[in-house]
Amino acid sequence: MRHPTARRSGFTLIELLVVIAIIAILSAITFGLFRAANNGRNKSKSRGDIQAVAMACQSYRKAYGDFPCCATGTDDRYRRDLLDQLLGRRLIRVTSPGSTPVLLDYDDPLLPSGTAGRQMRSFLSFEEITTNDNTQISANDWRTNNAACREFVDAWGNPYDYRYRALTAAKYANWKSPNFLFVSASANYVPAANEGDILALEEYWDPSPSGGTTMTQSGIVPSTYFDESGASTGPFRADNLVNWTN
Repeated sequence: MRHPTARRSGFTLIELLVVIAIIAILSAITFGLFRAANNGRNKSKSRGDIQAVAMACQSYRKAYGDFPCCATGTDDRYRRDLLDQLLGRRLIRVTSPGSTPVLLDYDDPLLPSGTAGRQMRSFLSFEEITTNDNTQISANDWRTNNAACREFVDAWGNPYDYRYRALTAAKYANWKSPNFLFVSASANYVPAANEGDILALEEYWDPSPSGGTTMTQSGIVPSTYFDESGASTGPFRADNLVNWTN
């Protein structure tokens, strides 16, 4: 008497591997589409930020005669000084005829008193552009040059970088461009090696000498700016979002 053959149940190893491979491929495609869409939204938001800052800087120049400047010209101060000036905390003022301008607190005794002076004049609202800590934007630590002072950040949560004149006698006249430089490293941003370190300038700028000076000192944008490559990260400037055209 012949016994009926038992039916096979479950999946073979090959079938499971095929299903897993298909799921992995679909997941990779979905993740790629999500990342592209997310980067698109971030770029749109950051371009809006750049436009808002550019308009605020134009308004600042109409009020004080120049774009926001850096007090010392050190790399860690440009971002802070930009934010402080656009929020009205500090302003440019020539204290004596023919002298290099200086950056003063809005209520500095050197400024006129009364209703016409020593008033905080903001060119951006506190939350119009995100900072590294919006909850502390009204804190008074900016007066003490605290390391936690605020700076604008892009839609990826990374700092924008800014360059214009530095208010030191040796550097003030070195700026050759009629405009300021304001940039987001976009999706190509590479964090600093150590927490709290200043980012390498090549995340934003051309660090190599050009005509005896650097891009961050002169404001001159080299024709190769968007085509250069980092030593270990590959091309990293193609996605930069900027307020100037090359």
